[in-house]
Amino acid sequence: MRTAYYLGSGIRQGFSRLRLAVYLWLIILIFSLIAIAPLTSVIRINLGHFHLSQPALMPFGLHLVEIFMANDNILKPYLSLLLIIILLLGLLSVFLNAGVFGRMVKPEKKVAFRDFLDDGCRHFCQFFLAVLISLPFFLLILAFYRLLVWPVNAWTSQTASQWPVIIGSNLRMLVLILLWTVFKLFFDLVRIIIVFESKKVIPVIRTALSFSKKQFFKLWALFLIVGFGFLMISIVFLLVGRLFSTGSLAGVLIIIILGQAYIFFRLFTKLVLIGLETTYYSVNR
Repeated sequence: MRTAYYLGSGIRQGFSRLRLAVYLWLIILIFSLIAIAPLTSVIRINLGHFHLSQPALMPFGLHLVEIFMANDNILKPYLSLLLIIILLLGLLSVFLNAGVFGRMVKPEKKVAFRDFLDDGCRHFCQFFLAVLISLPFFLLILAFYRLLVWPVNAWTSQTASQWPVIIGSNLRMLVLILLWTVFKLFFDLVRIIIVFESKKVIPVIRTALSFSKKQFFKLWALFLIVGFGFLMISIVFLLVGRLFSTGSLAGVLIIIILGQAYIFFRLFTKLVLIGLETTYYSVNR
């Protein structure tokens, strides 16, 4: 397996289409600000009925569960608004994925915002249908997870020592992460084939299954290598963030900047993975 070739291809494609990460970062930032505003308003209005010792200048600094327990009238409008935001976020995610995969899979390296939006519109229905089809697969993954961790649960439930519980918890987390990467990688392949071969979703599922029978574990190994690199750099971000205190304005600003830099890094890693997966599929299909 030409590991260095595929990894290098993914990194080069990520840098050549770096503008996509900028588009995604700006859209996510704007949508987050828009989503936070009505939620903040709902909580501020409802908190106005409480007799607080200090003004509720930052209502999200309070524990929302405690707020809901103190006044159950808050719960209904908050959940309604939250469900609407989640729905819009889901539709936006499908649209953004359609645009990103459209620009990453197609051979031209030009990344114009108009082309990005065009791809989002062109592939939206196919990607939305792929999300719906993925739900039974997701439930199957969860059922398989419960089957795999059953011996671990049985082992930890019969011990009074703390170490088996800690080991069992980490084993369950590891199994869940690995199964999630399997699910994620397979439906990345589905979306790549949708754009690459311009097929309908059901035939694409069959093509992806056929391809996975021979090539999945090799591609999965590459996926895990990138994932491990992402994890190591994420730890570096976490350690650097701990060096700064939220007690000062400068510290808060630096932490915010680091947080946004980490989001951008995650988006870039997404581009690298799509580039790697696309190269692997085009070479081995």
